[in-house]
Amino acid sequence: MNTLSYGLLSLLSFAPLSGYDLAQKIKPLWQAGHSQIYPLLVSMEQQGYISYKLIKQVDKPDKKEYTITETGLMQLQQWVETPAEHPVLRDEMHFKLYSLWLSEPEKAKEMLRKREEFCMSELNRYKDMLKGNEVLREKRGESHEPKATTFGRYLLIRKRIMDMESALQFCKLALEELES
Repeated sequence: MNTLSYGLLSLLSFAPLSGYDLAQKIKPLWQAGHSQIYPLLVSMEQQGYISYKLIKQVDKPDKKEYTITETGLMQLQQWVETPAEHPVLRDEMHFKLYSLWLSEPEKAKEMLRKREEFCMSELNRYKDMLKGNEVLREKRGESHEPKATTFGRYLLIRKRIMDMESALQFCKLALEELES
């Protein structure tokens, strides 16, 4: 089991999902393609961590909807309770900033403005996700406590909101520095 496997189990602990839906939902959390996800689903199914039911579709190929098993939940719980590795930071802009002295000031500003636009879009998306999580929490009749299924998702969304707010502050600072 690797980190991506546990990420898939985490998503499945929230709700049953197809392989396609898993690939879409994991994008904001982890960089992974279909070619990585589908073999892991086969392996996790063989190990008894997940099961699936075949959904018949009209005008489309049938799809598998995956569900986490009790064994998968126990495996996920063990993993959740172990300390997380230090984060790996991969952001191309960091290298570009390091060599910013080679760029024309207007091109550097354009790069930062594009990042600013991206961060603002992501911030709005995460704020919408936070509202959706609150609706789901109420629908499930959960309180706002650590044992609620929506609590960890709430914390993760709040973290991403803070990350985007921080990134926006950085873009503003960098643009101001370029102006002076």
